[in-house]
Amino acid sequence: MTVRSDLRMPDFVVIGAAKSGTTSLYRLLQQHPDVFVPDAKEPEFFARDEKYAAGLESYAENFKDARPDQITGEFSTIYTLSPFFPDAAARMAEHAPQAKLIYVMRQPVKRAYSFYVQILKNYQNVTNDLSVHRSFEEFIDPERHANAAPRDMVFSQANAHLPDTPELCLAGSDYLAQIDAWCAHFPRTQILFLKFEDFVTDRPGTLRQITDFLGIAPLSSEVFDKQGVTRNVAANHFRRRGHERALHRMRSKLGGLWALRLLLPAGLRDKLRTRVAAQAKDDQLHIPPQPEKATEEQLTARFRPQTAKLAALTGLDLSDWWN
Repeated sequence: MTVRSDLRMPDFVVIGAAKSGTTSLYRLLQQHPDVFVPDAKEPEFFARDEKYAAGLESYAENFKDARPDQITGEFSTIYTLSPFFPDAAARMAEHAPQAKLIYVMRQPVKRAYSFYVQILKNYQNVTNDLSVHRSFEEFIDPERHANAAPRDMVFSQANAHLPDTPELCLAGSDYLAQIDAWCAHFPRTQILFLKFEDFVTDRPGTLRQITDFLGIAPLSSEVFDKQGVTRNVAANHFRRRGHERALHRMRSKLGGLWALRLLLPAGLRDKLRTRVAAQAKDDQLHIPPQPEKATEEQLTARFRPQTAKLAALTGLDLSDWWN
């Protein structure tokens, strides 16, 4: 085992799952005085070959500003995409065997669809192409995937490391397979399993489980009051993008008159704003379609049989996943 004692390695790692509240968790732990997490939320060092090849020194840079009395951690959700990044667990066990692992899981069908939406959001943000070139079914169904829009009309450069395969959105919801991959290298006692739905309904309680697991003081209640309610980031993204599209169309329609809108009487400006808002509400072309009913049934048949074994393994009550 190669462990560099002269380099700062993480004391804990949130290994997943993607789209299970890890960003909100990161922002909360970022405010804990006894915790240091890097500004770059997802280093992805142990998963991606090109980052791992850069060497441990490059990874340790993430933690160089931590105080000696702080524990360090990082959040890389692709660590639980083991079919595509199969070496992550073994590499971490070699270089950071002491790390405590935190794995947050979400209702698997909803998580898979949310991951698809995230890919499209990334594409829209980077390219400003607000069209939806693939449905969820065109991502996950092999036959429909084969005839779907090409990769460069779906994936942004930020997701260049992700494979364009029907299993991309689904593998992260195969929790038993992911847990097996990590338990092959880390003892069960070093892994804390949590449920996204519990985090949504009881953030202080979930954070107390985490701080107890990490052996640090509970997070101050003032932090929760300051952060407020977790926002629906996807809904906000598509609402904003719809408004941008409506503004662009109105600006194109009015041409040079657009610059004179501030000279209009207040009543007319209000009507113009109302018109833009109505067009934004009516415009759904930039919003990913919901999964088809048959798709939900198919994925339920795939993931639901795992629930009893997963609950026994993790100690979590997963009964609300299928209500």
